[in-house]
Amino acid sequence: MEHEDQQVEEIKKFIKTYGPWIVAGVVIGLGSLFGWRTYSDHQVATQQARTAVYERALERLQAASPEEAPGIARNLLEEVSGTEHAGLIRLQLAQKLVLGNDLTAAKQELETALGEVKSSELQALIRTRIARIAIEQGDFDDAERHLSAINQAAYRGLVAEIRGDLLYARGNFSAARESYLLAQTEQAETASQALQMKIDNLAGQ
Repeated sequence: MEHEDQQVEEIKKFIKTYGPWIVAGVVIGLGSLFGWRTYSDHQVATQQARTAVYERALERLQAASPEEAPGIARNLLEEVSGTEHAGLIRLQLAQKLVLGNDLTAAKQELETALGEVKSSELQALIRTRIARIAIEQGDFDDAERHLSAINQAAYRGLVAEIRGDLLYARGNFSAARESYLLAQTEQAETASQALQMKIDNLAGQ
């Protein structure tokens, strides 16, 4: 999931840098009616505090074992419940649960996160992870449902690769290889060696 984790890091940087000022911008627009200076300062401080909590959460979750992660996440989620930060915490928790081979719990966390986040890019990332788990669980229709819901150009390569995995799991090897080749074209220089191995494995199909 290296490619996806890089995207999460970019989202984290965006939230840390711009999150408080997006809130402030909305408040300033209402300033003449509500005394914007005091209110905006409070909102910015609140958002900055939530960002700090979120960063601590990721640090603790990243260092935690799969067994420790759920307890840590539950405590931290109480502080950022209903925010996009909560969705990102669940995303990290789901990764730990996958490492602990608890796919059902991981999928539940991701589905909850999908309802918490507003960013379409982040929703796309979550859907790719749900699709991968669904393939592992043999729920191919659910995997396809999530993949079909992703329409961001930046995810074409990743979606094509996961759809190749889905087609392979269904036994459609020829179509799987075509999807892998499309993924390789879309991903260009970021394409992994693992993707090339998938293509080579289906040579002649």
